[in-house]
Amino acid sequence: MKNSPIGVFDSGIGGLTVLEKMYELMPNEEYIYLADHANCPYGVKKEEEIRKIVVNNVKYLESLGVKCIVVACNTASLFIDDMQKNVKIPVISVIEPTCKKACNESKNGKIAVIATQMTIKNKKYQLYIENENKLSFGVACSEFVDFIENDFEDFIKGQTLVNEKISCLKETGIDTLIHGCTHFSLLEDKIRKVLGDINYVDCGTPTSIYLKELLEEKGLLTDKKEGKIKIYTTGKLKDLNKNINLFNISYEKLEEIKNR
Repeated sequence: MKNSPIGVFDSGIGGLTVLEKMYELMPNEEYIYLADHANCPYGVKKEEEIRKIVVNNVKYLESLGVKCIVVACNTASLFIDDMQKNVKIPVISVIEPTCKKACNESKNGKIAVIATQMTIKNKKYQLYIENENKLSFGVACSEFVDFIENDFEDFIKGQTLVNEKISCLKETGIDTLIHGCTHFSLLEDKIRKVLGDINYVDCGTPTSIYLKELLEEKGLLTDKKEGKIKIYTTGKLKDLNKNINLFNISYEKLEEIKNR
């Protein structure tokens, strides 16, 4: 079991920001990544629809023989209990490790989270922050996902979109911003132009550290000498290929999958 792959999924390429950090920390592990482009974006869908989609994804990954699943998507992570009930292997959310890191690193206790409409509406991030006696500010930016998946090379459009969505945070006094969607760290250069040199917390680093600790605790770290990455998409391979060079990962296979 310990030499089985780690399953990872997101609605698109955003979760590759998490996979990238996992591979840096644990390069000997094998990974299977599922980009669910057929259902992207998740954050604007109704709850019941998202629930069915993400449960389907974890059941599919379990059928491939993975030893655990990282839900590299904040919107999907809202349904962590539903996913865990449907599989027999550990399912890991990105939200708690990311919140913990942000709360530990904030000096003035003012933390913003930018995320999809569903994640902001659910308030899981905001409640976690407030339970740590800190102030939270949430901004829904579902439009960022569509931009990253389809128009990422249009710098002017991207900067205009970022300006419109997060300028409201300039007067809040925040010292920390959470990328509450795994896609959003790809826009950090544009976000910095608006909010300046504050503390930015992505999901990849804290989730990777948490995952490694969990695998160590359960005796599931691999003893393989070399890891590998397989990437599947439920959409069109050309759409995945379009943005794969944004990430510092070497993959063994890219493949379209149908009829999961």
